[in-house]
Amino acid sequence: MLATEIGAGWSRARPVSARDAGMPWGTLQPAEVSPSLDWGKGHALDASMLAGWDGLAGLDVHLRARWTRALSVDRCAASPFDVVPVKDLFLTPGWDRSIQRRDLHIQIRYNPMPARADSSTAPRFQRSDEHGPRFDAELERDRSLYVPGSPLAFTFSGQRYTPSNAPVVFFDFRYAPAPRVIQPVDSGAVVNFRPARRLNLPMALLWGRARPLDPVPTGIEYPDYEGPITIIVPPPAEPDILETYMIANSVSLVVLPGRAPLAASSIRVERDIDSFAWTLQAQLVGRTSLNLVRPDAAGPKEVELAINGHTWSFIIERYTGTGKLADERYTVTGVSLTQLLAKPYAPARSQTNTAPVNAEQAAVFELEYTDFTVNWDTWVAGPPDWTMPPGAFSYSELTPMEVIAKLAETAGGVVRPALNARELTVLPRYREPVWQWSSAIMDKIIPAAMVTDWGSEWQPQPEWNSCYVSGTNHGIGIMVRRAGTAGDNPTPDVYDDWMTGEQAGRARGIAELCKGGNQEIVTLNLPLFPSTTAPGLVEPAMLCEVRDIDETWRGLCLATSIDAQGVGAARVTQTLRLERHHREGA
Repeated sequence: MLATEIGAGWSRARPVSARDAGMPWGTLQPAEVSPSLDWGKGHALDASMLAGWDGLAGLDVHLRARWTRALSVDRCAASPFDVVPVKDLFLTPGWDRSIQRRDLHIQIRYNPMPARADSSTAPRFQRSDEHGPRFDAELERDRSLYVPGSPLAFTFSGQRYTPSNAPVVFFDFRYAPAPRVIQPVDSGAVVNFRPARRLNLPMALLWGRARPLDPVPTGIEYPDYEGPITIIVPPPAEPDILETYMIANSVSLVVLPGRAPLAASSIRVERDIDSFAWTLQAQLVGRTSLNLVRPDAAGPKEVELAINGHTWSFIIERYTGTGKLADERYTVTGVSLTQLLAKPYAPARSQTNTAPVNAEQAAVFELEYTDFTVNWDTWVAGPPDWTMPPGAFSYSELTPMEVIAKLAETAGGVVRPALNARELTVLPRYREPVWQWSSAIMDKIIPAAMVTDWGSEWQPQPEWNSCYVSGTNHGIGIMVRRAGTAGDNPTPDVYDDWMTGEQAGRARGIAELCKGGNQEIVTLNLPLFPSTTAPGLVEPAMLCEVRDIDETWRGLCLATSIDAQGVGAARVTQTLRLERHHREGA
């Protein structure tokens, strides 16, 4: 074991001079002691105003700059911040006043005022020279004394002039043409606007709807032409003339959709030219048949009637009943399906168009969101279509069917309902004018051999030859006059709110003229032949040719009624009311 004794002796240090320490630190000056504060216990303040101090969250620690003691730098390398030493004087850019004043006559004017065009024509009208002699700039330039780029030589005192390096005289051969007034292009071409000369006045054609003249279709096809062609109306089927007609009538009345048969003792179906629905009246035998068609909370019941191959669909609207012991009879009344577009089934509404609309478009719009369709052949069958401006197509509290019927009436047309489908057709009341019936193509031919009995009633009207048709708040006013007449016997004026088209006004005027003249209403009773045998079912608005015993005449079907006594093998009669005119051309 090794033991070492270590001892240290402490004594007072010797005083050292400040100069020996090599530091510029001297005696410290005594600081003011009086401002010193005695620390003691603080007074309690409002504890509610106390704010809790805690550590602040460190933000962007990675951007923190660490301050340390700067390194000592060589004082001799310090650069005084006063004078920048001059370096690379040979690269000094020429930013001084060494540029001499040369070419003082070239002046650059910043933002000069634009030159005034046509300053010489500064009259108050400020018009260009529209009718003066044409100014040719190329010709004016050729007239100048000197054109830059061509050789030039001067001779003074017999010697050739040679310009010196420091000439005293300068020559300026610039040519400044006199300012000219601007001229429009082709100002000399004057076009005089005046009405065109009318040539070949006797050859003028009145453009309108063409009439098919060929009664027999040609069947010619045009493979290289896709445009519109004249549609030839086919002639009616010729009925067979026999000594005796044997018809096995077939009548059935069933309830849809189950097709339960109904016991009916008599059935009557009828419609006139101004109606948009067929009507049914039938007598049912027994309460059982009535219970099958009695309307209930779900609405009216639908039935189907078939007579000799012609089928109708009806909805039962009402019924009445009478009875006694063991004998109950009920009379039911029905209408065709188009009645669903009228009261009380369809709601009445009001509207005003805010954009131009065609009559056909307006009719299609009325059937929107329904399962009904409308057929309006505006090119062949008519009536013509027309455009109603904004605000013209306006109505209040009308059902869709009332609107379509009014549109058809405006152009002289009627509405024909389908027999057993949810569709309707808009047709002209008079497909051909009365005075052209002799050359028109008929829809049906009725021989006298098929007529069982007939009747007539004379109903004369004035022989009108002109009609004034006009709109009310919108539209046009036109005078429709029958060609070849003086137009001195007009019909009562026709005013319609929706009359805004010329062709529609012409069609309405023709329809009104056709109602006049000497005429009679002829009633014909004939059998209802099947659809495969002429003439079949004759509907209102059809033109019929009646081949009577003494003469052949033509008439317009105004109403049709069909009577069937009982169901099964029953007796069926078709009754027609025809409008016959006694005038030239009818």
